[in-house]
Amino acid sequence: MFRWHKRHIFRFGKACDADAAGNGEGMRISLIMIVEDDDRIRLLISEAVKDILHQTVCCACAHEVMGALREGIPDLLLLDLMLRDEDGIDILRAWKANKRTTKVPVIIISARSAVEDKVLGLELGAEDYITKPFSVVELQARVRAALRRTTATLPCLQFEGLVIDAYRRQVKVDGKLIPLTFREFELLYYLAAHENAVIDRITLLKQVWGYHYDEDPSRTVDYHIRVLRAKLGDNAAAPRYLDTVRGVGYRFIGEKRP
Repeated sequence: MFRWHKRHIFRFGKACDADAAGNGEGMRISLIMIVEDDDRIRLLISEAVKDILHQTVCCACAHEVMGALREGIPDLLLLDLMLRDEDGIDILRAWKANKRTTKVPVIIISARSAVEDKVLGLELGAEDYITKPFSVVELQARVRAALRRTTATLPCLQFEGLVIDAYRRQVKVDGKLIPLTFREFELLYYLAAHENAVIDRITLLKQVWGYHYDEDPSRTVDYHIRVLRAKLGDNAAAPRYLDTVRGVGYRFIGEKRP
């Protein structure tokens, strides 16, 4: 079983030294951990990440992940599920359960394409799910989108009964801390930042997930809205925050605190 120990957790120094230089895309150089047991695919992913001028640390199994963490915490984890010594789902659970890595976004890259696998990964806290075979260009776009969301400096949004703190990535409803996954937080923040504006599902897929689709056949947005409402104690029939605009999308209707 994959387990975490405090001795495995440090900040990575070299990546921080490179931050000031940037990567030519207006984004700091980030450290991306790749966990993939297929040598060919691991090299392909690593080269794709390096092509957009980020650093990588590569692991072929759970044991190597623990060893790599002695060197530092990455900015993003790219995780295969079918590893030699451990199910990637167990790594994801441990990653999100640990307070030092819980806010580090995870993109699953797996040959498992069943809807149940995708839903499980997302429910456990993965921010994105890419199925194999994948497009290198799409992978690079997803990586850029994930890093943009985690490195952006965003203001704290305050409404009646609701506080969305982007710096701490915390949400409180009536003073009570509400645990959200990375993607749930991003969706709520985007809607709240555009309060009272009707946002269609395709725009949400593009802005929050980094997808460039003309439709949402898997109803990804609707699923996450349902989960958000349940966690916020919101009611679809008489919404306090998240209002459904039938046939279009959603809008945030919270009353802004003066």
